[in-house]
Amino acid sequence: MAESDFVVPETWITSVEVEGLHNRLSFTVALRAGVNIIYGKNGIGKTTLLHVIANLSEGDVARFSFLRFNRIEVTNNHGQTIKLVKSDSSLTVYIDDQETSYQHGINDLSEAEQQAIRAALGNRATYLPAFRSVLERMRESAYAAQEDRGRPEYEALRRSEWEAIQTEKGYDRAMRREGNLLESNVSKTLRCREWFGHFVPVIRYPSITDVVAGLSDEWTTAQIAINRIEQKQFETAFVEIFSAIAKGDIATEDLDHGPLLEEIRDLVTLDDSPFQGPTKMSAYLQLVNIADSPSNAGRNYGNVLQIYRDKLFERKVERENALKSVNAFQDSVNVFLSTKSFCIGNRSSFRTKLRERSVFIEPEQGKPYGVMALSSGERQIVTMLFSATRSLFRGGCCLIDEPELSLHVDWQRIILKQIEGQHRGRQIIACTHSPEIGADHEDRVQFFEPRIIQTSDDDSNELEESVGL
Repeated sequence: MAESDFVVPETWITSVEVEGLHNRLSFTVALRAGVNIIYGKNGIGKTTLLHVIANLSEGDVARFSFLRFNRIEVTNNHGQTIKLVKSDSSLTVYIDDQETSYQHGINDLSEAEQQAIRAALGNRATYLPAFRSVLERMRESAYAAQEDRGRPEYEALRRSEWEAIQTEKGYDRAMRREGNLLESNVSKTLRCREWFGHFVPVIRYPSITDVVAGLSDEWTTAQIAINRIEQKQFETAFVEIFSAIAKGDIATEDLDHGPLLEEIRDLVTLDDSPFQGPTKMSAYLQLVNIADSPSNAGRNYGNVLQIYRDKLFERKVERENALKSVNAFQDSVNVFLSTKSFCIGNRSSFRTKLRERSVFIEPEQGKPYGVMALSSGERQIVTMLFSATRSLFRGGCCLIDEPELSLHVDWQRIILKQIEGQHRGRQIIACTHSPEIGADHEDRVQFFEPRIIQTSDDDSNELEESVGL
């Protein structure tokens, strides 16, 4: 995306400062609106940087009791600051240097304080963790959901997620899909905190099944919108045509039906896609036969045909608008594929298929097949793009840990460009140790080199929270 096309967000993070991380590291990272690429070696705090931002964007300051540090301060472009200070395991939280009501184990942040923190960070972040390949299959795998429900933290996390959905969507009750995703996200989060440490933020990264379900629902919603629009256009077209006939105003010297029929043919041909529904060419051919029949020789139907032409053009525009988001996603995925295409729509132009069939792969040769058959790298592309662009929470920044994982070196150069292209006006922060990720964003790369302030003789009690540092 060209620099001139970028829309500056209203709120973005300008700096993150951490002192005394694990009693040995300190760093300050300056950030910009748009893409930020943090380049550095493994094990020096890049993942922790993303977790700091993600947990604060959730207003979950209790997570910081699981991290050893002295001070953390995050500043946005308006000069607002969120500061956390830890002393003898006691955590104090400040908003613009004003101490909050937070007391660990005694008093949580008030709802107003949580909202103030989220607002200062531009709302909840979308987090794409480095352990994505594990998460992609979690929904399909038979994990013990009943076992999770028996854990004390399960209900607290479930309630927090439901409140987040209510705030974002304004629902009084969970829709079926959001309810399923909520349960899945809670289970994923609890598992990942077991595996990778309790400082892991809420995990909402989708499985490939989530992607298929989400895109299929989006396609169906677009088709319903198109059908409603076309029904309304049919009604208005009938009134306009009947009015022209009633007034005897079906012809004009300025409108020859020949050129109008050519325009109508072009519009119908353009619209006659195998993924848009039944063919329209049969209706066009009938129209031509009527207009050119011997009984109508010498008669001009210019005004009536103009009405039909105008309605076809309106339909074309409305369809493009309804399918704009779906087509943009489809096009982004197809940038990475060769000898096949990622498709969203009906495989058959004559009948509707099951929901799972609405998202499929069309090879240059052979029959279409499901997205489950994609390679690990191709699945990674699909799920990353879906998570980055279809997250329930799209107001905050997009955090990506090691975007290069499982990707061909050529894909590593363009993955951020594709994510950025669908995120006009969103801050993106990607941490990587691959030089290819920043190859096309050289002015957006900064080298991450924390200062070593102390070497502890015994850090064994911190090992759990250092995983994925």
